[in-house]
Amino acid sequence: MKNAFFWIITLVLYSTVVTANQRPTLRGKIVNHNNEPINGASVYLITTTARAVLKTAVTDEEGKYTILDYPSGTFIIEATAVGFGKGETAIFKTGAEGVELPNVMLTPVNKEIEAVTVMGELPLIQNVKGKMVMNVENSSVSAGNNAFEVLKRAPGVNVDKDDNISLMGRQGVNVTIDGRPTYMTGEQLATFLKSTDGGQIKSIELSSTRSAKDDAEGAAGVINIILKKNKLEGFNGSFVASVGQGERLRGNSSINLNYKKDNTTVFSNYAYTDNKTIETLNIMRVIPDGDKQTIFSQLAELKERDRTHNYKLGLEQKTSVRNTFVLQFSGNNNVENQDNPGTTNMGSAQGVIDSVMNSYTLGKEKFNKYTFNANNEFKIDTMGRTLTVDLDYSMFKTSTGLNYEYRTYFPDGETLIYAPEKERSYSLTDIKIFAVKTDYTQKIGKGNLEAGVKYSNVESDNGIRFDHLIVDSWQNNPKRSNAFNYVEQITAGYIDYSMALNKWEVKAGLRSEYTVTDGISGMENKENKRNYLDWFPSGSLSYNKNENHVFSLNYARKISRPNYRHLNPFEYYIDKRTSMRGNPYLKPEYTNGFSLYYTLYKVFNIALGHDFTNDAMVESMGQDTILKTTWVTRENLGKQNTSYLNLTVPARIGKFWTMYNNLTVIYMHFRGPVAGYYVNKGSTFFQFNSTSNLKINKAISSELALRYNSPFLYNVYKIQGRFNTDIGISYNLKDQRSSFKLAITDVFRSNRNNLYTKFTEYDSDIRQYNDTQSIRLTFNYKFGNLKQSVRRRENSSEEKNRAQ
Repeated sequence: MKNAFFWIITLVLYSTVVTANQRPTLRGKIVNHNNEPINGASVYLITTTARAVLKTAVTDEEGKYTILDYPSGTFIIEATAVGFGKGETAIFKTGAEGVELPNVMLTPVNKEIEAVTVMGELPLIQNVKGKMVMNVENSSVSAGNNAFEVLKRAPGVNVDKDDNISLMGRQGVNVTIDGRPTYMTGEQLATFLKSTDGGQIKSIELSSTRSAKDDAEGAAGVINIILKKNKLEGFNGSFVASVGQGERLRGNSSINLNYKKDNTTVFSNYAYTDNKTIETLNIMRVIPDGDKQTIFSQLAELKERDRTHNYKLGLEQKTSVRNTFVLQFSGNNNVENQDNPGTTNMGSAQGVIDSVMNSYTLGKEKFNKYTFNANNEFKIDTMGRTLTVDLDYSMFKTSTGLNYEYRTYFPDGETLIYAPEKERSYSLTDIKIFAVKTDYTQKIGKGNLEAGVKYSNVESDNGIRFDHLIVDSWQNNPKRSNAFNYVEQITAGYIDYSMALNKWEVKAGLRSEYTVTDGISGMENKENKRNYLDWFPSGSLSYNKNENHVFSLNYARKISRPNYRHLNPFEYYIDKRTSMRGNPYLKPEYTNGFSLYYTLYKVFNIALGHDFTNDAMVESMGQDTILKTTWVTRENLGKQNTSYLNLTVPARIGKFWTMYNNLTVIYMHFRGPVAGYYVNKGSTFFQFNSTSNLKINKAISSELALRYNSPFLYNVYKIQGRFNTDIGISYNLKDQRSSFKLAITDVFRSNRNNLYTKFTEYDSDIRQYNDTQSIRLTFNYKFGNLKQSVRRRENSSEEKNRAQ
């Protein structure tokens, strides 16, 4: 019935489009000598007699342009673009009907182009084809910072105390880089982003909807990080070095190399990060036991050192005018050392101490990720028929060794109650992901048809061994040791059709995914097999009244499957009495999402949306009143409804001060069983971002970024408000190759993660600070051929991410 309802709505919208007032339209495409689209080309409608310019347009990312409201007569189209010679069409006539013009080919100019002064820059926030885009490539605050910190500043994005990313209040986000899956979530994704240089990011795309071509995975939406690309001829590159000081010293450096000759491009980059941090954690929890209670007051310092090597090597080869082949390899090697001392005071009442436990955790975690990708795009003809084949193979391996020591004292803190306890654990996670997909595009009638198939296979092998020291001998603890093997196969197919009619554009699609999973737990000797077929319709309707008023209405059905770590039944111990548990019986959650985008005068953006989610995966709790232990796990809540409003308002004060303000208001309502109790609660909260850019002169500019998150209720957790201030200043040297950027993040040390819950017998208060206050100095140097280093003003507008 749901699918039938969707197709009825689509037919109604389609009939509305067909019967709408039609206005004559000129359409065409600007391409280069390799028949590739040219983005940002200027297009002019010119009379044949006086050569007067009547109308102008700018091409989009596909090289296409549209001109409306032109008179009848005889004209030509003239096109220009930076780095290319002028091109024009043959003479044509216009009348009451629209005109589809042949492609205009522009030929590259042979002479070198010297440095060009940038007349305009992209706005910080844009709405491009239903996606919110944050342009950060010139940000002084982003320089020297990592991708994770840059992402936190994106509108509608929030990061919780465990580094889980949410979009418009919802978790279950797909994070991709240049449209390619990262195959990570949670801690591994956070580690990867923290080791990625933020200065290499061009922009961040945020989308709460999807088309049939996209994987259905990601109930909250997709965050796509677009890296800077260099398409200059010859050899060129850049070097970045950054040093920072928080509680401890940190730094990173990177080098990017690019060589392009005719139809061959070789690209590579390498980055090294060495971050030392101290995270402070203060937890107070009350565990009842009949008429009595035990109060735990825990203070811990989590000292960590992360050293990461990131590298990529790739080749792009145009084997013919219509065929392009890309091959690339990327790797990530991370070593994290942990030194985490903690003290827990235990007593029967607040301020009463019956015993004191000192804990020491020493650990070392190694994470290695290797990804191979091959992509071939073949343009079958000049009529828009294209066939693309993409192959991915990724390997992840995480090994963690931890040593625990606990000393429990009488209240004096000096006399041992019993002998010191020593434990150790070793865990290994080995994940292999293979994915292949084929996409086909063809123009049919006045629209475009896209279709494709995809197959992915995931194998996750996990093992953990837990030992404790008895006298002088290490003995295995079988209750805490386990093995878990998980296999997941997804076969998918889709069809998508879009059509533009004058001011209207309609798009409708359907995706099907057949999933087979098999999880085997060694300790419980249980096997959990599942297979299910899902259908994911999607559709959008856009109305372009004129260039100052653009509307877009979108619908999509989405899924969030449990990430592999949440399915793993292992217990991961924070200390002797606190742990995290996986849930092998966790089911996927399904979301029906609706969104409306409106762009006013090309600069003001409004987004409205509502998501209906069934079987929502949420964090739950458990505790043992006898052993005085507490654990956190994941389970399926009944329903979750989320409504959001996102508003972007830029402002210019004088000639040199530009300000971008973004407000996100979210209402979330949870309804269903959590931790054995029924929850029916809702909460409204808001997030405000303001970024000011001050252009002092040609060489010096500064930036101020403010961010505030209001308090809110998430499931059974009450999360307190947060405020953050970042400032930065940039200085560009006269050689136009070198620059220095100085940034201070979390100026007032106010970006803290504090939350508490008092839900039935659960009573906890958590206060956390992640060492975000720092000062950084970054040096950037460009080398090689910069003769064509120009920027033109742009007016155009997956088993993903679940490896643990």
